[in-house]
Amino acid sequence: MLIIGEKIQILNPTVFSAVEKRDTNLIADLAQQQIEAGAHGLDINLGPGRQAGMLLPDIVTAICDRVDAQLFFSADSPGFTEAMKACNGRATINASTAEPDELSRSMSAAKCFNADLVVLLTKRGCLPCTVDQWCLMAEEVIETAEKDKFPLEKLYIDPVLRTRYYPTAPGLGTMAMEIGPVCQALQLIKQLRESGIRTIVGLSNISLHLPYGSKGPLHRSVLSLLKAAGLDAAIMNPLDRSLMEMACTDEPQSVPAAIKSERANVPKLSAMG
Repeated sequence: MLIIGEKIQILNPTVFSAVEKRDTNLIADLAQQQIEAGAHGLDINLGPGRQAGMLLPDIVTAICDRVDAQLFFSADSPGFTEAMKACNGRATINASTAEPDELSRSMSAAKCFNADLVVLLTKRGCLPCTVDQWCLMAEEVIETAEKDKFPLEKLYIDPVLRTRYYPTAPGLGTMAMEIGPVCQALQLIKQLRESGIRTIVGLSNISLHLPYGSKGPLHRSVLSLLKAAGLDAAIMNPLDRSLMEMACTDEPQSVPAAIKSERANVPKLSAMG
């Protein structure tokens, strides 16, 4: 499984401070730490701000001078073109939605730079939440790629992990991740074409509302099931040693047994500390 480090993102105080000071060496240090921890690639998420976006080419250059890794970043950044040139062919556009116009533009950009492309299974007014909905939207994305002659081997499909939050109910137990249907959808999406379709998730999306101490156990639990379903790549925290140990193990697991249980589908977050 491809492990993509998530730490270079603007909500990280270290990254925010580095962007404010235009200190690309500090960001390169963080990139190196993640690669040394075992990450194969790095996600660079500088948010929508123009100042950070203009700094992207310098950040990419600093990182590439320090480590050899696939870099994931958005095509919406004002510094995108120069950043792509600085990558020397080691870049992935992260991420386009499945909105037809945006998807076609993103595929054109990816073809222009010979880059891979991550597509989120979401579009205006539609965020899938059932196996059928995920698979139908994935098929639409694949058909668009075939029509636009975008190589399927350069495509990643992201089902968009998320939690449901019930603010009127007390306690952390009001949040639930329906991981069973996601696992089923991943298995089916990978089979939509004979050559196989690659899948990816942003693992930390499932814990946005949780206190820090509760995130690690949830991430490990969910990733173990996603791996068993055939997940190809995860954007995650490579500095979490326990998570990395679980991510790198090749022990076989039984997805059907895991997703039969409602307890597996809905982790009891209040018990995770």
